[in-house]
Amino acid sequence: MKINIAASGRFHLCDLAKELEKQGHEVRFYSYVPTKRLQKFGLKKKNSYSLFWIMLPVLACIKLSNRAVWSMKLEWFVLDHIVGLFMKKCDVFIAMSSIYSYAFKQAKKKFNAKTFLERGSVHALALKELYDKQKFDRNSTKNNPYYSLVSDYAIKRELEMYDFVDYISIASSSVLDTFLKYQNKKEKMFINPYGVDLSMFPPTKLDQSSQTYDIIMVGNWSWMKGCDLLEEACKKLNLTLLHVGSCAMPFPKHKNFTDVGRIDQSQISNYLKKAKIFVLPSRQEGLALVQLQAISSGLPLVCSKYTGGETLKNMINNSKWITVFTPYTVDSLCKSIQISLELADTQSDVRSYVNNIESIFSTEAYGKRYNDFLMKLFHE
Repeated sequence: MKINIAASGRFHLCDLAKELEKQGHEVRFYSYVPTKRLQKFGLKKKNSYSLFWIMLPVLACIKLSNRAVWSMKLEWFVLDHIVGLFMKKCDVFIAMSSIYSYAFKQAKKKFNAKTFLERGSVHALALKELYDKQKFDRNSTKNNPYYSLVSDYAIKRELEMYDFVDYISIASSSVLDTFLKYQNKKEKMFINPYGVDLSMFPPTKLDQSSQTYDIIMVGNWSWMKGCDLLEEACKKLNLTLLHVGSCAMPFPKHKNFTDVGRIDQSQISNYLKKAKIFVLPSRQEGLALVQLQAISSGLPLVCSKYTGGETLKNMINNSKWITVFTPYTVDSLCKSIQISLELADTQSDVRSYVNNIESIFSTEAYGKRYNDFLMKLFHE
């Protein structure tokens, strides 16, 4: 079948395009990522419909305005209308939430395509509810990846598309719970946990030749990621912490804490080798890919019930390696970290605890689950 996939950047949808093409479909991936870069991640040149040069002035506006809401609106408007006006005929149209609205309507109107909205996070109203509880200045856009996603403009688009599209693709049961809370129909929901390129995250051996850490956390250092709890827990237990990623709130100036900033994805495995366990106490996620990277690399995982970790725990046979802490308190997090560190101390040599990881957490497995759903849909 003919499948159009629209994103902005690469995200997990590039992997989806690559895998659905392998399944024999005619796939077109629309984004503003240059084709040569997408090819480095395995997408064939023929499948890339890059809008990079058209979007370049818009991307410059976003950067110069420090991601002001008006610039994000401009990005969504231009992407949405270019794809909506010029996309080729398709049987299925899969696109990122918030960004696409007009394109969904055009795919349905022109081609009678089945429409799939990709929601990588919790329900928009649940995200807004959390955002309003944050401690920092909510009028600031600096290093704040959620600001534009909870604007009135974004919320309105989200809710309209939830009603309009045929299916909403999400990655975990915790996200499903938020959709059911706001009365979205369960029959619309398609749960499909993401996959990762396992070749980039092979089983690791704790690197004793350099400084090692008790805990590693990869992702935006922010309130949404629960980093306030993580900081408090590490101080309480006197543990060392390695952080990889950007910072939306000040990183602690503490002798036990190290921040290396943003790095290329291909380098993450080198830092996973330096830590005993991976901790992600997020207040909201769809399904954090960094958790899959940690599991693939053999690190015991501690996560909240809001990260999609419960879905991952239910998918593996040896579930003791994933500790989902509850209630959402520092004391509960501390206890779970201690349990996970004890497990880590039992590991020797190469770390690995998921025997059938290729059939569960690979990009191939993710694409196959999507393909199976589409084939069943079109052959009912």
